[in-house]
Amino acid sequence: MATSPVKADRDAIARVERECQMDIAKIAATLEDSQIIAQAINSQPHDKGLKILATGLFWSGVIGIATMFVRPNYVWYGVSLGFISGIAGRIMEPFKS
Repeated sequence: MATSPVKADRDAIARVERECQMDIAKIAATLEDSQIIAQAINSQPHDKGLKILATGLFWSGVIGIATMFVRPNYVWYGVSLGFISGIAGRIMEPFKS
């Protein structure tokens, strides 16, 4: 015996309503609101200078720590190299093909 696709949809909606303890219209409205909020957050311009600085600081820390274990006398060279490499990598990111 074949099951109607409409009946299967109604059963699925009833299960979702039961699990969420909400009406399907409220569920749809909540999902739309969440989508609007996500789009608004993603569409805001991000401060590129802050991202560039944060990336430089991150890599200066990583390479500085690695240098500390390999060549403790050259830690500041490693920190400087990491900072410059992090900034350069973030600046060059839009030019990747």
